[in-house]
Amino acid sequence: MKRIPAQSLLAFEQAAVDAELAAANAKLQAKLAAKAQRAILKRQAELDKLSRRVMREHERKQKIPHEHAQCGIRWYCRSPRDIARGSYWTHCHACGQPLVYTSDPDAKPQQCAGRKP
Repeated sequence: MKRIPAQSLLAFEQAAVDAELAAANAKLQAKLAAKAQRAILKRQAELDKLSRRVMREHERKQKIPHEHAQCGIRWYCRSPRDIARGSYWTHCHACGQPLVYTSDPDAKPQQCAGRKP
């Protein structure tokens, strides 16, 4: 756009030039606002994706067994999710004695007595 000195324009010409400048400025402001809005939406999408990823990772870790019990040759495992749900072995299914869960990998196993007739 060509700049014309203000003294050489008549009033109606100056009004047309001012209107053209205002329209260009409004268009630029709208473009900048749209760009800022896209950046906000992109950041929100990234945060949502990160939140879902963290939740999936937490749920995955909750399913991994972290304690075990051994009765004879039988192994029993439980995870935090199993503990919260209450769905894990509490007694040996072969001899019926209570299981002692531990996170120590070198723990000595219980002696399995087997079922008594």
